[in-house]
Amino acid sequence: MAQHVLNQLREHRSRFLPSLRPTPLFVGVQGPQGSGKTFLTSRLRAHLASPPHSLAVTVLSIDDLYLPHSGLRSLAESNPHNILFQGRGQPGTHDVPLGTSVLGNLKKINEVDAGTVDIPIFDKSLFNGQGDRISDGETVKGPVDVVVLEGWCVGFFPTSKELVEERLKEPVPTLESDMFDMKAFVSVDHVLAVNEQLKRYVEWWSALDAFIQVDTSLSTHPWHATHSFEDKGAFVCTAIYHISVEITTGTQYES
Repeated sequence: MAQHVLNQLREHRSRFLPSLRPTPLFVGVQGPQGSGKTFLTSRLRAHLASPPHSLAVTVLSIDDLYLPHSGLRSLAESNPHNILFQGRGQPGTHDVPLGTSVLGNLKKINEVDAGTVDIPIFDKSLFNGQGDRISDGETVKGPVDVVVLEGWCVGFFPTSKELVEERLKEPVPTLESDMFDMKAFVSVDHVLAVNEQLKRYVEWWSALDAFIQVDTSLSTHPWHATHSFEDKGAFVCTAIYHISVEITTGTQYES
């Protein structure tokens, strides 16, 4: 995983003239909840920041880009019958303009006259677990070599109504078909509302130069990421859920 990022960084820098400061390499890391992506990202950051690489790495989690508590409440109240908006987590519960601003400022952070960039922090413990954005975030100053954007839906693009309907009919992997019926909890319209929100996130994904997917083979969502990143150094690693992490070294993702 680290070697993949180093390879992509070398290729990224080669695109710039020697007289120009390269922009940071933007790496997307996607994986389901509990897949180990946050742990992997922290290990990646520590490895790249240590000798002999000694790179400046900034990590931004989409969990820190949630709407503030007031915004989440407003979203829930505006969609009282959609369980997917009754809390944080789904596309639509993030502050997309804030994320666009942060990513745009990080893209320019290596410019000569660039200022600092404030990285927001969302405290999930506030409001009895509903969470809220806090004022004390991280301040980043250039130069920065690598920016990592991690989250469960990083790189997800909106899909068709037909595919949403098809995936909702499929049984949940690892469960018997008569044990859990997804349609008992969410309707097609609920999922399509989230799908519509994904259109606003495409600008985030356009900032990415490379992509890593943590694959647990347990995904049930109708959206796919790496097929859209074949030209951005897509890489798949396999996480063994709650036990260990195994990296498929040197394996490039292929469609």
